Amino acid sequence: MIMIHEGRKAIDLSGTWKYRYETEKTDGISTEDFYAGERKAEDGWKEIAVPNNWYLTEIGDYFGTIWFQCEFETPEFTKEEHVWLRFGAVDYTADVWLNDIYLGCHEGIFNPFEFDITDFLKKEGSNRLFVRDSAPRDETEYINSGLDKNTPLSEPYQRHQAKAITQVKGHMIDAMHRPGAMTSFRQDGNSAGIWDKAELIIRPEKFIEYCKISTRLVQKKDWLGDGQDKDTGSAMVSLDITLNNMTSATVTGSLRGDIIPDNFEGGVAARSSRNVVIPPGRSTVKMVITVEEAKLWWTWDHGYPHLYNLVLGWQEDTVKIRFGIKEIVQDDAGQWYLNNKRIFLRGMRYISSLWMSEAGEEMWKPDFEKMIRMNINSIRIGSHMEKDGLYSLCDELGLLMWQVFPLHYCVSDDDDMISRASDMIRDMGMMLTNHACMGMWSVYKEPEIYQLPDKPNNYFRLCHVLKETLKTVDPVRWVHLGDYREGVMNIMIGCCSDGDTDVDDLIIPPNIVEFGSQSIPCLETLRTFIPEDKLWPPHWDTWEYWGLFYSNTFEFAKVELGNSLEEFIDNTQEYEAVSVKEQIEFLRMKKYDPVSSMYLYYWSDACPMIGSGLLDYYRRPYKVYDYMQKVYTPVLVCAQPCIHPYKLGREKIFHVGMSYTARVWAINDNYESIPDVLLQWKVTDCETDEILCRNSFRLELLADSAEIPDHIVLPLGEELSGHRCRVDMKISSGNEVLSENDSYFRVEP
Repeated sequence: MIMIHEGRKAIDLSGTWKYRYETEKTDGISTEDFYAGERKAEDGWKEIAVPNNWYLTEIGDYFGTIWFQCEFETPEFTKEEHVWLRFGAVDYTADVWLNDIYLGCHEGIFNPFEFDITDFLKKEGSNRLFVRDSAPRDETEYINSGLDKNTPLSEPYQRHQAKAITQVKGHMIDAMHRPGAMTSFRQDGNSAGIWDKAELIIRPEKFIEYCKISTRLVQKKDWLGDGQDKDTGSAMVSLDITLNNMTSATVTGSLRGDIIPDNFEGGVAARSSRNVVIPPGRSTVKMVITVEEAKLWWTWDHGYPHLYNLVLGWQEDTVKIRFGIKEIVQDDAGQWYLNNKRIFLRGMRYISSLWMSEAGEEMWKPDFEKMIRMNINSIRIGSHMEKDGLYSLCDELGLLMWQVFPLHYCVSDDDDMISRASDMIRDMGMMLTNHACMGMWSVYKEPEIYQLPDKPNNYFRLCHVLKETLKTVDPVRWVHLGDYREGVMNIMIGCCSDGDTDVDDLIIPPNIVEFGSQSIPCLETLRTFIPEDKLWPPHWDTWEYWGLFYSNTFEFAKVELGNSLEEFIDNTQEYEAVSVKEQIEFLRMKKYDPVSSMYLYYWSDACPMIGSGLLDYYRRPYKVYDYMQKVYTPVLVCAQPCIHPYKLGREKIFHVGMSYTARVWAINDNYESIPDVLLQWKVTDCETDEILCRNSFRLELLADSAEIPDHIVLPLGEELSGHRCRVDMKISSGNEVLSENDSYFRVEP
C-alpha cells in the first residue's frame, strides 16, 4: 500500500551500513534456521553506503543475494503515534527483520513499502535491522535470433532474445542500451540494491493514509445562446481519501480540505469539509471541492504550470499534497488536447541512469533546462520508473509526462507473472497519479516485437489485465496497451529499421514514441568501457557487448568503417545527426496529418556504452545534439525534396536534365498566429558559391499549423553535374530569427 509520507516526522537511515554475501545453504537445515544463522554471522561483514546500487560499489556486477544491516536508536514518539519503517526502493526481493523479528517480504524495483514497527522497537539500546536483498539472474532461456549469422560476431555475442522473463524490471533487465546489449549477456549491469532512502516515519494512530486527486474542467451548455458547451472557468477537484483508524473504537469528526496556491500568489482558492464516521481499520471517503476561476497547469511553451496545495486535516493529522488542475485527453484520431486545446508534443525519452541511486536533482535539473532550451515539452519515461523528485521537477517546469510501466520485450504471460505485475502497476499508479505532469500511461514497452516462433501472448493476456488494474487507480487518463498498437509506432531509421526505407511507403500513426538512430561516442568516453587493445581494429565481440549492433551499423545505416578509429566515430555520428534531423522534419511535416507526438530515443545514454542519446552517459554531446536543436524549434522551416524513393539520412540525388523540386514547409506550434514574418530561401552551388535561385516573401504563420507556402523548382543543367548544392531557409519576425535551416542535394549525370 502506498502511503503519504511527505511532510511527516522522519528519521533518515541513510549512511554507512554493513553488507555480507549470503553463504550457500546446506542440506538438512530449514530456511528459517539458515536465515537466523546468516544474521548471527560475525565474519565477512564490510561497510557500504546506503542508498546505493551495488554495481557502483566494490560488489560490482554481482547476481545473487546480499545481506545488509544497520543499527538505529528508537526515536521519540507518543503513545498516540506509530513508527513505520519505510523503504523507498529495493531491487529486487527484500526480506526484512528488526531485532530478530521477521517483518515481511517485498518484490519489486521501484515501489516503496512500509512496516509498522512500533511494537518491535527497543525501549533501551540500539535496534538492529537486517535486509536480505535477493537479485539473481532471471532464469529465462536466451535464444539466438539468427539475425547476426553473417557477421564476424561469435555465437554468444550475436543477438539473443529472452524467452520469458519473470522479473518485473523493464529496462533494468532487458533493453538494447545496457551492458550486454542484445547478446546472450544482456542481463549484465545488475541494478540491485537498496537504491532509495530507508527511513522511519512517525504517524498518529488516526491518520490520513492516502489521497487520490482527479481534476475536471467544468463546462455548461449555453441554453439561451448558441446551445454550445462552454467553459465556466471553474474546476472540480475530486478526492478519494483513505483514512486509517488504528484504534479499537469508531471515531467521528470533520474531514477538512483547503486548496491554496503553491507557485503563484493568492489566498485560499477553495475550502470544504464533511463529517465522517470511521470504524477501526482503513476507510475510503469521497470529497469534492470546486475551485472557481481555476488556474490551470500548462506545458511551459503554452502557458504557466500553475500548482496548488491540497491541505487535508482529520483528527490530529494534517497532510499537504501538491497537484495541478488540468485535463489531457486523446480524441478518436489520436490527437492530444490539453485543457481543451490541441497540442503537438515535441518529446524526448529519458532515463537518468541504469543505476538510479546516482540520479537526483543535480542531474535532472541541468538535463531539463537543456531540454526546455531545445523546446521539448514532453518526456516519456519507459520502461522504468524514476525517483519521485523527477516527477516533482516536471510538475514545476511544465513538462508533460508519458509513463511506461517497467515491462520490456519478452516476459512470461503465466498467471503468476500477471498477478505480480498487476500489484506493481497499481503501486505505480498510486505513486504518480497526483503529479500535475502526468499525462498518459503505457502498460508495456513493445510487447510483440520479438522474433520467436512460440511467443508469450503478452498483448492479449498480460497487457489487458494491467490496463484494467491501472484504471482502478486512474480511470481518467489514457492507458495504452503497448507499442505498435492503438496508433503508436517506433521508427528508428538506420538503427532498428533499414536506412534505405522509402518513408513515403510507411503508414504513419499519430504517436511516434521512438524515433532516432545511434552512433559511437567520443573517444574519451569510448575509452571508459572498451579496453585499449580492443579499440582498433575493433574487437567486434567487445564492441557488440557495449552496444555497437554490427548488423544495424553496417547493413541498416551502411556506415563506412573508415581508415581510423576517429574516422569511424565521425562517420557514425554524422549519419546519426543527418538521419535524426531528417526524421524530425519528416514527422513535423505530418503534423496533425496524422502525427500528434514524437519522442526521440534517448536524451542521454543510461550507462557508459555506444548509444542513441543526444548526450552520452557523461553528458558529452553527440553531433546530433546541434542538428536536433536546429529543427525542434516551435517555428520550423524545412524543404521536402520531391524524390522517390524518399530515404531519410541518405544523400538526395537528382540528375542532369531534371529539375530539383521541393516543397517549402512553414510549421508553427504556437497557439498564436505570427503576422508579417519574412520567409527566405536560396539554393547555392557548394562548388562555386553561386546562388542558383532564391525567393523571399512575407506571410502570416497561422496558429498551430503546418503549411506549404512555396515550392522550389530548379532546372539542373550540365554545369551542375557532380556538384553538391545547399538549400538555406529562414523565417524571421523583425530582428528575431524564428527558424533557420538547411538541406543538401547532389547532381549527377
